[in-house]
Amino acid sequence: MDTSGARRVSDAVTVKSRRRWPVEEKLRIVLETLEPGVSVPVVARRHSVNANQLFIWRGQYRRGELRANSAGEREVNLLPVQVEPPVTSKPTESPPDIDSAEPAGCMEIQFPGGVRVKVWGEIEEKVLRALVDELSRRC
Repeated sequence: MDTSGARRVSDAVTVKSRRRWPVEEKLRIVLETLEPGVSVPVVARRHSVNANQLFIWRGQYRRGELRANSAGEREVNLLPVQVEPPVTSKPTESPPDIDSAEPAGCMEIQFPGGVRVKVWGEIEEKVLRALVDELSRRC
């Protein structure tokens, strides 16, 4: 019986632990599957990876989510956020007109390297996420 990746809890119970794959290793295996004529299940067996897991990694690679940095781990970039109260020019007694020329809000994002983006009005999460992802790759 192969007990690699398992630890013994008692005489009767063995618990399998989850294997952690370094990003570089995932990338190497995924790139191997992208060669013409290569079978994903064959590559998965060769590296002792479940074929379904390998298909998940391929999807992450296609979406740009599987990237390595020099330290060998996936890089996480946190962006500083500053929330300021809305600026009002004069107090209003009635709700603002929906068709007014004033935008609903403004968001400014500054990336390392000096790239700045200002977005006015209502912002869809998907659009904002795509914009930030794309600019993060380029900066």
